[in-house]
Amino acid sequence: MAALSQSSQTGQDPAHHPVPTEARMGRLSLTMAWWAVCSAMFYIVVGASLALSFGARNALIGMVLSVISYGLVNSVLSRFAIRSGLSVALFSRLLFGSTGACLATLIFFSTAIYYAVFEGSVIAVALNHLYPELVYPLAALVVVLYSVPMILGSVQHWLDKLNGVLLPVYLGGLLVAVGLSISRYG
Repeated sequence: MAALSQSSQTGQDPAHHPVPTEARMGRLSLTMAWWAVCSAMFYIVVGASLALSFGARNALIGMVLSVISYGLVNSVLSRFAIRSGLSVALFSRLLFGSTGACLATLIFFSTAIYYAVFEGSVIAVALNHLYPELVYPLAALVVVLYSVPMILGSVQHWLDKLNGVLLPVYLGGLLVAVGLSISRYG
């Protein structure tokens, strides 16, 4: 809040300047945010759908190529962001101009809505399957009621820490699931 009051006193908008080094996310917080994205159920469901539609080999080839291409592009972009201190909005403004800067916000907005709806529906279907007496609309409401408070305020910092603790459990479970499916289906 102090930065906001100082910026209004000096007449400078911090959104138009690179993020100072001391205001950037720490390595641990950034790593946990990255792992939260990597552990999204969305990827598991999409991978399974691709394998069913196009075969496991083709799905794995596509996923490997996707990881390589995204990795190459994002390594260049992240190095530039680290050197320059530009936020996503400033980087979009640099690439696309003032009008095009809205593009990043639109992409983030649509991606957040898509993931919230998709992942929420996966959890609601799982609740409905686990408790058949709980109808799907009510299960979806339960998901919304517990999910929305988790994105507000300091709960995000607590979730970063929880992600750090649960990460080994997730990775172990993922390896066990892959191992079991390979042993069963080859």
